[in-house]
Amino acid sequence: MSCNNFPPLRRYKKLIVLLPPSILSVEDSLIDKTNKAGFISRILSIFRVDEVILYKDEETRDFDEKMLNLILNYQVIPPHIKKKVIKKSKILKYAGILPPLRLVNHDPPKKAEVGKILDGYIEKCNKDYCLIYLGLLGKGVLDRKKLNNSDKNSKIITVKIKSTNGKILLEKASWENLYTGYKVSKTNELKKEINKLKNDKNLIIGTSKLGDCFDKKIQDNLKNDIDKSNGIALVFGGPHAELYQQKEEFDYILNTVFNQGTLTVRTEEALAITLSLLNNLV
Repeated sequence: MSCNNFPPLRRYKKLIVLLPPSILSVEDSLIDKTNKAGFISRILSIFRVDEVILYKDEETRDFDEKMLNLILNYQVIPPHIKKKVIKKSKILKYAGILPPLRLVNHDPPKKAEVGKILDGYIEKCNKDYCLIYLGLLGKGVLDRKKLNNSDKNSKIITVKIKSTNGKILLEKASWENLYTGYKVSKTNELKKEINKLKNDKNLIIGTSKLGDCFDKKIQDNLKNDIDKSNGIALVFGGPHAELYQQKEEFDYILNTVFNQGTLTVRTEEALAITLSLLNNLV
């Protein structure tokens, strides 16, 4: 069995990560905050996270929340349509240092060929057709009746090239079950969000240096509980928060860094380590 199948499928169970934007608060400069947000977007994508929920904790500043939300969204948009989707912002001053995600939908075809699938941006519509911006390929035409409300709201649509005779004719398409990145959402109340996720039969896992060691027994129990759930939600605290104090809200609280060699483990480091350990369980 190959352990490197690209492009990869989405996970068979939904994987959700909850993060506080206060993780950017320990960085003083815009360039350092940008670098950290970019690293987080890479980790979320490498481990095929389905959704990241940004929750406000006591240390979250409005600017950090706005910045993390914007950069995580910016990163997951295919590069050839980024400038169409995201408006100019001072927050994105150092967007040039952000690492590319190289998701399957981030590599559009170099020339228009029938059958090729890519994401486009809905530029404008008349009563019959919509003009779809396709990056270097130019623009294509799509039957307006094929659009649903979700397409109209997001302005991003997945299309297949139907014909290239004279102009590029498109039909609506889908990436099916291929992994094309995470969704970003926000909440002001962590407890309420956890209860909502529990009601949807998600397993709630917190992380803490005071949590249970991620040993063989925990792994076996966790695997059994994951199999019974609809998905898992991993909750990470901010730079100075201690989730262990709220342990009654979680199904598990885990210490995923056995005998850590540093006094502290940063949230983005814990994110990478924890997702790596859970990678084959979800």
